Amino acid sequence: MEFTLNVNPDTQAIAFIDQIMENYTSLYNLPYKRELRFVVHELVINAVEAMEKINTCSKKEIQVHVTQSNEEIKVTVTDEAKGIAENDWDKVLQFDLNEPDYADRGRGLLFVQNMVDHIWFEKISETKFLVGISKKIHV
Repeated sequence: MEFTLNVNPDTQAIAFIDQIMENYTSLYNLPYKRELRFVVHELVINAVEAMEKINTCSKKEIQVHVTQSNEEIKVTVTDEAKGIAENDWDKVLQFDLNEPDYADRGRGLLFVQNMVDHIWFEKISETKFLVGISKKIHV
């Protein structure tokens, strides 16, 4: 099973992807349904928020790509914002909840990391950034 969705970076896209993932995980009776839906939800929210921060007149999209094998599911979310600087990749995955100055935002990737088997980042170009996850679906 494999599918790709290209959506506008807006709140309707978040709701649309949430519904697609709910239908997909239920139809294929995947384990970890709630976790997978939460993970994709967080990744899409991050992409939407990143793209809202850039000021551009051209039409931009977010791409969600899902690949499922017998052993695992892989999901990538690609946006057309600059993404996370490569030297900060490890830092964003080591969020310290004990820090007194942590903000209301910024914890999503920490939760995602703890719900998946692997998370990775890829700077595709100066304006394209990918976050990928994989999760074993059969232990």
